[in-house]
Parts: sequence; structure tokens; C-alpha cells
Amino acid sequence: MMLAATILVWTPALLFALGFALAHLTGCRVDEGSAHPCLVAGIDIGRLLYTLMMMGWLVILMLPVMLLTLVIWLGIGLRALFGVWFS
Repeated sequence: MMLAATILVWTPALLFALGFALAHLTGCRVDEGSAHPCLVAGIDIGRLLYTLMMMGWLVILMLPVMLLTLVIWLGIGLRALFGVWFS
């Protein structure tokens, strides 16, 4: 259950990072105003990049929940680590 919640919460951040990396690697212009043409191998991926980069706005809303998942996973990891050390 916790893993599914973590994946759901972190998906917008991963999609945003993917969009940022693709825009950087292809040298395409992406901004909040509109989608710009971006041809890669004859295919326009401008709208896709625009959609991926707009996930950044969702990341802003999800930051508190993302932080909560980090704290919970840190607690799970520390509990497992101390369980190994003290048993």
C-alpha cells in the first residue's frame, strides 16, 4: 500500500524530470505559455514536452505529501536497520 502511494505521489515529479531532460537533450524550447514545435526524427514532440513540463505545477501541490513519503520511508529504513543491528 505504501509503495503504491509513493509511486502515485512521485509520478508527476518523475514526468517533469523526464520532460526537462528531453527538452535539454533535444534543444527544444519549452515554456508555460504554449507548446512550441520540436521535431525529433521527423516527429513533433512539442506538445508532449509541454505536457510533461506542466507536471511541475502538480509537483508544487504534491510537495507536502512527497515529503511525508520520504519521512515514512526513512522511518521504515531506520527501523529495518536498527532491527538488524540490535537483534
